[in-house]
Amino acid sequence: MKRIFIPYIALMALLSGCNQGASTSEDISKLAYEWEKAYFDTDYEREQELLYEEGSFEVHKSRDKKDSGLKYGNIRYEIYYDESLEQYYVFTDFKSPIGANAVKDELLIRKKDDEWKIDKSNSLDIVREDISEKFDREACINCK
Repeated sequence: MKRIFIPYIALMALLSGCNQGASTSEDISKLAYEWEKAYFDTDYEREQELLYEEGSFEVHKSRDKKDSGLKYGNIRYEIYYDESLEQYYVFTDFKSPIGANAVKDELLIRKKDDEWKIDKSNSLDIVREDISEKFDREACINCK
């Protein structure tokens, strides 16, 4: 019994280690949702937690937090991965929860200290057409 048990434990440890740090498109879309939710809730503290460079986005610093009612399922997420730079591009499309306008946002998501973060400064330079021509789409979540 011991002969089978020890290799089994070693195999389980090896397999669980292989999955460490791996991200899925769903994980990335949930991070994008957390950003959009914090933004529309004017939740400055949450925005700062999600940012790659804390303090790089100060728009809601003096605003009161509110609940916008934004839901994960109401947002369309197109996800592209740049293997050479190890970063994600996420395009979000949804109807604003606080108005009648359509929202289109481009987010750059990079790793910092083993955690994925929103690089809002470099997100401003993203051109959707350039990214969709250069990279294969990894996923489209809530696409109809």
